[in-house]
Amino acid sequence: MAGESASVTLAGTAFVELAAPGVTKGAALARLAERLGVGAGEVVAFGDQPTDAPMLAWAGTGVAVANAHPAALAVADEVTASNDADGVARWLERALPPTGTWP
Repeated sequence: MAGESASVTLAGTAFVELAAPGVTKGAALARLAERLGVGAGEVVAFGDQPTDAPMLAWAGTGVAVANAHPAALAVADEVTASNDADGVARWLERALPPTGTWP
């Protein structure tokens, strides 16, 4: 039992993740975005595990893959195809302009 010394999260069936209280992927992404001058509304995040939930919730667009953990699916704004079916790549291909059209 970690008590107040650490945050404990199951990551899949075989892994346990420990972090200091308040340290999450969402907090890290928020800090990086602030340093870069990027607002949450301009950020797209992808995830599939409970440890991704704070990041998906913080981002302007949180995308979970179809076979994500229920905790990630619950906070996602969108759900794409599973990671086994190239869900992130499919989402990016749909959302981004065709190659060669960027400034």
